Amino acid sequence: MAAASASRPRVSVRVVRADGGPEAVVAMQKDSLVCGRQGDISLPDDPFVAPAQARFFFSGARLALEDVGGGNGVFLRLRQERELPVGGELRVGRQRLVLEPIPAQSAGPGGVAIWGSPDAGYRFRLIQMLEGGLRGAAFPLRDGENLLGRETGDLTFPTDGYVSGRHASLTVRGERFVVQDLGSSNGTFIRLVAPVFVDNGDQFLIGRQLLRIELQP
Repeated sequence: MAAASASRPRVSVRVVRADGGPEAVVAMQKDSLVCGRQGDISLPDDPFVAPAQARFFFSGARLALEDVGGGNGVFLRLRQERELPVGGELRVGRQRLVLEPIPAQSAGPGGVAIWGSPDAGYRFRLIQMLEGGLRGAAFPLRDGENLLGRETGDLTFPTDGYVSGRHASLTVRGERFVVQDLGSSNGTFIRLVAPVFVDNGDQFLIGRQLLRIELQP
């Protein structure tokens, strides 16, 4: 245990404020560090953050992070392509998107097909979640690459200034769904569903706040 403690990096968490105010830097002094409306990193003015939302801790010599608050969750900024499971969530600009399967067309009583637009073989769709938990637009995803951007692509958000013109690639590969950021200005984020190891330079969204992790030997 002593050897693991000796090899642990020094951890600093840089808080980038949503309102453009001065950044804060918090050094991790103990074995764990809690971020939320209360805690070691306090975000009291963000209504989208739980009292205790995220916990940084050491697993051996490696830093890890887990979501302990649920609710609006903790999101990791993608640095490479990543598979998103059914039920997984993305944050892109001001958009929160949830991946759902599209069920095959079924028949009603007597074997009569139910009227409605055909699914055209789509396997997945992304559902736009609105503030308050309401469902917004639904975006069916075809096999292969689907481009997301502000004004051009298969999924567009022309009124969201935080979405880049060519923001992310969403690829359907059989029963798999893979997300890749395309060098966007503000990043593409996926929601954590389990604890993850943290590397130097990783960025996380908690409510409206961006946390950037700095590790030093």
